[in-house]
Amino acid sequence: MGALDDATTALQAVLDTHRVITEAMERQLRAQAGLSLAQYEVLARLDQAPGGRLRMVDITRRLCVSKSGVTQLVDRLEAAGLVAREFTAANRRLTYARLTPAGAEALRRSGPVWEPIVQEHFARHLSEQDLRCLRAALAKVLDGNGYPAAPLPPAR
Repeated sequence: MGALDDATTALQAVLDTHRVITEAMERQLRAQAGLSLAQYEVLARLDQAPGGRLRMVDITRRLCVSKSGVTQLVDRLEAAGLVAREFTAANRRLTYARLTPAGAEALRRSGPVWEPIVQEHFARHLSEQDLRCLRAALAKVLDGNGYPAAPLPPAR
């Protein structure tokens, strides 16, 4: 029962930390950058993706949001000119979202908002070693559940 208690306690800490940090991020991104956390996250994921685009189904999976939720989110971003939808000639049902230059600019402008949030509510409480260990441990959980994590940076 001890290992299960440890796992449950650790998971509860992850969930509590997620809630505290995402509430702060949502509040500050909306106030200072005019973006919701979900909108910021879509733009950031598109920015990191090859060619600045992802299939809608991949956005759904990476953000753990329903298909209709991602459709509504991308609709709002598209209406604002921050993303564009693309279709492939071979399969019109396959829809991509692509970061537009305006979306890249919105993401760049939100950087000065995002970085202090990460520092204030997360990074300042952990050492570099803590951050590396946490990222590696969470990458194992993601990978084990079929959600490949971003590659780990080389150790410094």
